[in-house]
Amino acid sequence: MKTISCFCGKTYFEVPCGTEKNQKPPKCSKRCNIDRLCRHKLDCRPHKCHYGACPPCKLICGEELSCGHKCKERCHGSIPPPNPEFTVKPMKKKMEKHIECTPGTPCPPCQEVVLVPCFGEHLGQERAIPCSKSRQFPCQNLCGNLLHCGNHYCTKDCHVLEIPSDQRKADTILSLSRKNTLAEPCERCNLPCQRARDPPCSHPCPSRCHLSDCLPCKALVKRSCHCGAMTHAFECVYYNNLNAKQQLKVRSCGGPCHRKLPNCPHLCSEICHPGQCPSVDQCMKKVNVRCACNTLKKEWVCQDVLKEYRRSGRDPKVAKGQFGVGLIACGGDCVKKVNVPAAELHQRKVQENKNPAAEVTNVPKRRKKRDRGAQEPVQVSMWQQMKRYLVVIIALAGLVVLGLLIWKGVYQISDWMNEMEEQKARERLLRAGRL
Repeated sequence: MKTISCFCGKTYFEVPCGTEKNQKPPKCSKRCNIDRLCRHKLDCRPHKCHYGACPPCKLICGEELSCGHKCKERCHGSIPPPNPEFTVKPMKKKMEKHIECTPGTPCPPCQEVVLVPCFGEHLGQERAIPCSKSRQFPCQNLCGNLLHCGNHYCTKDCHVLEIPSDQRKADTILSLSRKNTLAEPCERCNLPCQRARDPPCSHPCPSRCHLSDCLPCKALVKRSCHCGAMTHAFECVYYNNLNAKQQLKVRSCGGPCHRKLPNCPHLCSEICHPGQCPSVDQCMKKVNVRCACNTLKKEWVCQDVLKEYRRSGRDPKVAKGQFGVGLIACGGDCVKKVNVPAAELHQRKVQENKNPAAEVTNVPKRRKKRDRGAQEPVQVSMWQQMKRYLVVIIALAGLVVLGLLIWKGVYQISDWMNEMEEQKARERLLRAGRL
């Protein structure tokens, strides 16, 4: 009888001699005594006694990588040396060799999918890339980082930001360190200052774009006085710091108002003031009032003249020489003075009709010459007529000569073109003969 046992020898059975070659070792329920060499030797499920190599570890590796993620591949650590294979013939001691353990393989590159931002770390431009291949990239947007001026933004293409050396720790910027070789400083702001001044004014700041407050505006602001007689020049910062009442006060010239009153030909007698003149209907100046024929004359106060205009329903806005005319009625003396000029005018018209030559005396000199030239025919001398004929003949001769020159030039150009075509034809024949 032959004994066939497991590797540890605790489980066995006997078979007749000669039949042991076709037998398999018995299944042993005892635990394998070989310890695992991977990191799961405490967590791995124990296996039973066996011949040959131990079954591989089926747990996840779980080793922490340099990026911070854990390896998600199956365990690839060191493998312990295998047991000898099952054989019926006893092994010689000389043939027994010490088998070393199989070293494990390193963890593969991390395949964890991560969101990688662009160089400028713009929102919404992240890409899903495996962790081992994650590299920052330039997106299609502009940089958009706030410049040192604090008013404008960088207009370069997306690039790696550079943290300024004078940046405080609290002012965190989504950027990379200065040690990064790809770090690139944002552009320098060369735009003019566009900040709104305080107090507000219409003059732009002459300095370049800056972070601090603008300098006080020293530009001159021209403002005319209320009456329009003179123009004041103020510094913008001084004038804009005044309130509305103070501005009206400093704009006054201090002299009498030179504006004309709306209803009479006199000027305002008040000191230069804003708004409507207060003495519109209270003018105390004296006005000569006349009748319609300018014979009678009286002296009234201006405000009484305006009242009379309103009472009679007439408009006081008349010509300067007609103000106050027609407000008093004509008397008996007015009729006599009117009749005398009418009789003189009638006699003058009768005399003009008798002497029509007298009308010419009032006509301008240029008109007299023009009328005289139209009446007398212009006489042309024989020499002037010959000059005209000669000019016409010379012009015709010049046109004929010009036509001949053009005709001759056209023929010469056509001959030259024919010669060029013949020369090209000869060259073609020579080339064909050589071929």
